[in-house]
Amino acid sequence: MTTPKKGHDPVCGMEVDPKEAAGKSTFQNVTYYFCSQRCKEDFDADPVKYLLKK
Repeated sequence: MTTPKKGHDPVCGMEVDPKEAAGKSTFQNVTYYFCSQRCKEDFDADPVKYLLKK
């Protein structure tokens, strides 16, 4: 698996560099990167909520 160059925090939408992310979570074999621990915690509590808002 390769690391993407840039990604978007699914909670706040901020652009995140995976190498500098405050956290990461895997849901259904997809890794998501976060700008802050708070965004990661919110996502972990209800990932579907944030993935459906796309």
